[in-house]
Amino acid sequence: MNMKPASERNVEIKAKIGSDEEFQKRIDIAKNLTSSIGELIIQRDVFFKSQSGRLKLRYLQPPSKSQLLYYDRPDLEGPKLSQYDKIEVDEPEKLEKILATTNGIIGIVKKERLLFMHQTTRIHLDKVEGLGNYLEFEVGLSVEQTVEEGQKIAKEMMETFQINEKDLIVGAYLDKLNK
Repeated sequence: MNMKPASERNVEIKAKIGSDEEFQKRIDIAKNLTSSIGELIIQRDVFFKSQSGRLKLRYLQPPSKSQLLYYDRPDLEGPKLSQYDKIEVDEPEKLEKILATTNGIIGIVKKERLLFMHQTTRIHLDKVEGLGNYLEFEVGLSVEQTVEEGQKIAKEMMETFQINEKDLIVGAYLDKLNK
């Protein structure tokens, strides 16, 4: 069964940030760039088996609605297209039980995320339990924007945040945790 095309698209990069000092340096760049202190979000993502792409239930703190997300993106280095759909969930524990029973859980990722917004780009500075410090850009694309335009913005953001190609990672946090 093929899913319909996702309703939203972005171009993403994810990079490993070594030390806490280097991580703080990227936080300072984000604060200066966005003129904000960022928003701290505690996340617990429960991943389920899926015929294609990735399916996860995201629990969010501070208390807000949880989200069910389906996304599909290639596991490649560098800025890449991600297509996704998400819905807010009122009863995440009940949904988790249903999906665990029907699909099976393949892993859980816990993280503290500092979120900043710069134009259409979400800047995530993540402390991932069991993995360390990461930076992620999600360049939101409008319907008329090309993937190449998003990739150009992502590369400019990499320069601003002093991210080298060698720092980029392939795949999701879950892949790293399951190794």
